[in-house]
Amino acid sequence: MFIMQYSIALPAEYDMQAIRARVASKGPAFDTLDGLGLKCFLIRERGRFGAQSNEYAPAYLWPHIDSMWGFLAGAGFAGIKESFGTPPVETWPALAYARSARLTNPRAIVALTREDETLGTDANLVERRERETDAALDAVERTPGLLARAVGLDPSNWRLVRFDYWVLPQQELPTQSRSYEVLHVSAPAFAELHA
Repeated sequence: MFIMQYSIALPAEYDMQAIRARVASKGPAFDTLDGLGLKCFLIRERGRFGAQSNEYAPAYLWPHIDSMWGFLAGAGFAGIKESFGTPPVETWPALAYARSARLTNPRAIVALTREDETLGTDANLVERRERETDAALDAVERTPGLLARAVGLDPSNWRLVRFDYWVLPQQELPTQSRSYEVLHVSAPAFAELHA
């Protein structure tokens, strides 16, 4: 599985209703995108829940790398480039993934949080993967409102990223987290996701 996110910083005066309208019109096309495990159309709005700026930052889970590359080379990502320029795309091979038995419908996800952690270059990745898997399983079983967790590794700078998928709105999430509002969820290949 591969995790992917790109972030488009928008001006402070940008009308975020334009992003909401864009997602409402274009989002449903992803509901049948072949090979897409999960896409959450995400925004952060300046001045809300700790956001310093306006941001459009979709996050994806891809069961297979071919589907991810097909998207990046295809019409879907071309639309982003035409509208906003070509953003840097972060990708991570999955280190751990867990989802709650409560997550029967991915559209129940209304917010995401992202946490980044730098690892030492001498980190034992086998041990760390076991720890992250156990922690993800424990978190989705014990944390009210947490539906899933995906953890990725960026080996270019030895950094972990953790995405938590919530049924709770942003105002009910931990205040120290970098949180996003989910505008739309597409998950045609959701059943194929695993670390």
